[in-house]
Amino acid sequence: MTHIYTKASLNINGIGNDTRIRMLEEFLWTNDIDIAMLQEVTGPQLDSISRYTKLVNIGTERRGTAILARDGLILTDVRCLPSGRGIAAVYNGTRLINIYAPSGAERK
Repeated sequence: MTHIYTKASLNINGIGNDTRIRMLEEFLWTNDIDIAMLQEVTGPQLDSISRYTKLVNIGTERRGTAILARDGLILTDVRCLPSGRGIAAVYNGTRLINIYAPSGAERK
């Protein structure tokens, strides 16, 4: 029997307060997300999320990318861009690639 995996890609914009982290965790559980690709990760805020293995790549600009995989899913061959803007891993023969590419519009 084939299992269909549920994936999500989210720009979390450096969420840092506990309420928003709980909202992210609730989103993952409620939507039965197996693998989540996150952009604009700032680091340890993901540590409190349970039931997921976290691969985090924080770069030179102190924001980065991450892949969260439901516990029991084993990711291998993890590769990271030094800038933090990309992380990749292999799951069950499939390469998962998470790139954060901003629009290029200057912030004011």
